[in-house]
Amino acid sequence: MNYSDVAGGDALLNWFGEVPSFHDAEIVSLSLNSAGRSALKIHGWIMTDERSSDGHFRLDRHAVVTFSMTGITDLRLDGFSSQNVIAGLILRRASDRGGAGQHGLPQDEDDIEIELRPCYGMDGFIRAKTLEISFEPGQPGED
Repeated sequence: MNYSDVAGGDALLNWFGEVPSFHDAEIVSLSLNSAGRSALKIHGWIMTDERSSDGHFRLDRHAVVTFSMTGITDLRLDGFSSQNVIAGLILRRASDRGGAGQHGLPQDEDDIEIELRPCYGMDGFIRAKTLEISFEPGQPGED
């Protein structure tokens, strides 16, 4: 599955100029709604090859990315804390992971999964019927 397969995915690719890995990105919020729209917000960026005066890689193209989902059919989340940094984010069809969900529900080939790779704090996966992507350029709390 490609970001281009998801509503709003092409705009996100245009903003970042590449497929975002979300390496070291921080989960800003997660709102789950059993009957409506749920939303996962992540602060992401692109790491450049340039280094700052203190030797760190310069980060560019900051954005708060919102993954809006409906019809969540399965999820597993672990390790929530005051800071939730992920090693990366994988977007795929649920059928690409293989096997039934944790509740034994059959997979619809159109179900979409977001996998949050573990680093520090929350990780896991969310499976939903629909997914849309939007974003706000900048860092959380900037106006």
